[in-house]
Amino acid sequence: MHTPYWRGAGLRRPGPGHRRQRFPFADGGRIVRSGTDAGGVMQQWTRRNTRDAILIAALCFGLPLLAIPYWPGFGTGATASLAHLQWGVLLALAMLSPHKLYFRIGYLSLFLAWCVRLLLREDDSGTWELLLRSLPLYAAMYGWTVLCAHWMGWPRPPGKNRIRQRDIVPYGAIALVLYPLGWALGHELVNGLFSEVAPPNLLDQTLQVGFARFFGVLCLTLPIVLFFTGRNEPAPMPSRMFWWEWVLLGGYSMLLTALLWALPGSSQHPLGGLLDQRFMLAALMVWAVLRLPWRWSAPLIAAVTLLLVYLVGAGTRVGLRSDALHLLQIGFEMSVLQQLMVLTQVIARDNRRAIARLAEESRRDGLSGVPNINALRHDLTHGGQPPAEIGCLGIEHLDNLMAGYGLPAQEALTASIHDFLQPDVQAYTLGMGRFALVPTRADMSWKALLARIEQFEFNYAEAQVRIEPHLGVCPLRDASAQSLELALDASYGAMQAARQRGETAPLFATPGLSDPAALRAMLETHSLALSLLRRRKIELHVQPIRRLSATTAQMGEILCRLRSDDGRLLMPRDYMDELDASRGEVELDRAVIETLLTWMRDNSHQLPYPRLTVNLTGRSLVSENFRNWLLYQLDVFPGCAERLCFEITERAITGGLVQVRPLLDGLSQRGCLIALDDFGTGMQSFERLQQLPIDLVKIDGTFVRNVASNPRDRDLVRAMVTIARAYQAETIAEYVEDAAILAVLEELQVDWIQGYHIGRPQPLDSLPSLAGSSP
Repeated sequence: MHTPYWRGAGLRRPGPGHRRQRFPFADGGRIVRSGTDAGGVMQQWTRRNTRDAILIAALCFGLPLLAIPYWPGFGTGATASLAHLQWGVLLALAMLSPHKLYFRIGYLSLFLAWCVRLLLREDDSGTWELLLRSLPLYAAMYGWTVLCAHWMGWPRPPGKNRIRQRDIVPYGAIALVLYPLGWALGHELVNGLFSEVAPPNLLDQTLQVGFARFFGVLCLTLPIVLFFTGRNEPAPMPSRMFWWEWVLLGGYSMLLTALLWALPGSSQHPLGGLLDQRFMLAALMVWAVLRLPWRWSAPLIAAVTLLLVYLVGAGTRVGLRSDALHLLQIGFEMSVLQQLMVLTQVIARDNRRAIARLAEESRRDGLSGVPNINALRHDLTHGGQPPAEIGCLGIEHLDNLMAGYGLPAQEALTASIHDFLQPDVQAYTLGMGRFALVPTRADMSWKALLARIEQFEFNYAEAQVRIEPHLGVCPLRDASAQSLELALDASYGAMQAARQRGETAPLFATPGLSDPAALRAMLETHSLALSLLRRRKIELHVQPIRRLSATTAQMGEILCRLRSDDGRLLMPRDYMDELDASRGEVELDRAVIETLLTWMRDNSHQLPYPRLTVNLTGRSLVSENFRNWLLYQLDVFPGCAERLCFEITERAITGGLVQVRPLLDGLSQRGCLIALDDFGTGMQSFERLQQLPIDLVKIDGTFVRNVASNPRDRDLVRAMVTIARAYQAETIAEYVEDAAILAVLEELQVDWIQGYHIGRPQPLDSLPSLAGSSP
C-alpha cells in the first residue's frame, strides 16, 4: 500500500531528531561554544561554524578589491568605485545570520581591509588622521546596519526566514534608500566635523559614498537573501516548455538582438546597448526566474544586475552623461526591475503553497481531521497497485451522540474509529458515521474486521457509547475515477441494505450495482419518488403490534409506500435519502397523515386495529407551521386523535426539545399516544422519559435481535422495562423474529411485541376490519 498524502515527505512534522536548516551554514563537528539564534533558541558553535566564519571574513576582506570603476560626472576628481559590493554582503549577513558573531566577524574584516588599504596607499600623508576619522563612522554604521535589518524584520527565527510579499516595499524603502542615505549623511557629518575638506568636495564625496552603498546593496543583498531563504524552492512554473513558448522566446530574443545591433548604444562597450534595452532584458529575466529554481534564479538576478551596473560604470568612462540625477534614475529603474523579478517569484511561490495547502485541507475533514473522499481519490491516483475491494462502513446512532454531547463528541468518535481501524484498513470519512475503507494488505478479512469493530468501545465524558456497524463491500476494477465512483456507490448501497435488513455480516455488492446503467436507474428512482409524493401517489401499509399476553393485535404501525405510474412499488429505502437531502421529510409526514386521516374518516367503522401509530420526522417536530397544521387536522377530523399514536425518535429531536414540547403536549391533550422509538440507543433516552409526555417506548431492535443468545442484551432489555415502568410507560419490543426471542421477552415482561414473527406489513385497504373495537 502506498504512503498516504499526509505522510508524504513534504508534509511530515519534524520528529525529535529532525535538524532544522539555518542560514547560512549547517552545524556539524566538534562543539566549541554556544550562542543564540534569531529566535532566542540556544545554538551550539561548531567546527563548521568556525569554517563558515573564516569564509565570511575572507569574503568581506577581499570584496573591497573588486571595484566597479566609474567617472562621477557630478564633481571633479579621479575615477571611483560605483558599487561597494562588500556592503551588500554585510547587510545580507545582518538580515540572515543565525549567529551575531558572523556579522561581527564580517564587519571587523571589512574594517581591517579598509585599514590595510589606507596603510598601503602610496601617499601616506594624513593616513592616521583618516583612520581615526573612520573609527566613529564605522562604529556608528555598525549600529545603523543592524538597525536597518531590524526595521525590515530581520533576522528571523528558523522556519520563518523567508521573503514575503510584504517584505518588498520595506526592503526598497530601507535597504535601498535609508541604508545608503545613512552612510552618506554619516560620512558628511564625520568629515565635516573632523576634516578641512571644502564643502563642494565634501558633497561630491558624500554622493559617491551614497551611490556606492546603494549599488552594492542593489547587486548582492536581495539575491543573497533570495538564495539562502529559498534555495530549496522549485521553479515557480513547470520546467517543461511547450512549443509555442519556444517560438515566443525565440522571437523575443531575435527582437532584442536586432535592437542591440541596429540602435547605437550609449557607450562603446560591446554590451552597452543592454543598458538602453534594460526593460526588455528585465522582461526576459522575469520569464527566466519563473522557469528556474531559486538556487539558479537568484545568482542569475545578481549576475545581470552586476552586468548592468558594470555597463553604467563603463559608459561613464567613455563620456556617458553621469550626473547625480541620471545615476539616481538608472538606479531607481534597476531597483524596481529587480524587486519586480523577486516579487514575481514570491507571488508564484505563495500561490503554489496556498494551492498545496488548500489541496491538503480539501483532503481532510475540517472537523475531525480524518482523510475524506478527496484523499481517497488522491491516494488511489498517486499510489501503487489499487486494492481488489473497497468497503463502506456505516455507524448508526452517531447523531444521538451529537444531540447528547454536541459536535466535539462526534469529532472525537470519528477520529477514534479512524485510528481504531488501523493498520488493517485506511479509513476515509464520507460524512457523519460513514467511512470508505481501503485494505492495507491483501489477506485482510472483512468479516474479521467487522467483528473487531463491533467490539469497539468509545468513552466520552464518562459515558460509554454503543455503536451499530454495518459494512458493504464491492470489487474495485482499477484506480480510475470512474471505477472508484462506481465501487463507492455500490458499496454504499450494500451498506444501506445491510442496515435496513439488520445484517451482522459484511454485505457484498451485486455486480448490477457496479453497472453505470443501474446507478443511473437508482438516481432516476430518487427523483421519481419526490414526484410521486407531491402527486400523492401514496400507498399505506400497516404492521401489527400486539400485547404479549394477547392473541390478536391491538395496534398497527403505518408504513408508507409509493406507487409509480407503471405499478412499481417504491420502498422507504428507495426514497428516504432523496427526501432527506431535499428536506422533503415534512412533506412526507403531511402526505402520510393527510392520507391516513382521510382514510380513517371514510372507514371509521371498519378500522383494522383500535389504534394506529405514525412516525414523525425531526424536521416536522420542530416546525411551527407543521405543528399548527397537524393540530388543526386532528380538530377537523373528530374521533381520529384518540385512535392515533405518534412515534418520535430521540435522534429526530436533536436538541430541539423546546420546539418539540408544544406539539407533543397538544397531541396528548387530544388523546393521542406518544411513543419514543429506538429506545436505548441515544445518550439521553432515559432523560426524555422525564422531559416529554411519553406513553410507550419502543426498545431498539439491535437489543432485541440477539436477546435470546446474548446475556448482555437480555440485561439491557430488562433494565429498559424497569425504567419505562418507573415512568408509567409501556414497552414495545421490535424485531421479534422467532419463538426463542418471544419466549425471552415473556420472561422479561415486555408489554408489546412487533416483528415478522408477529406479522408482516400488509396494505391498509386489504386488512379485515375490527368493527366495534375500542382503542
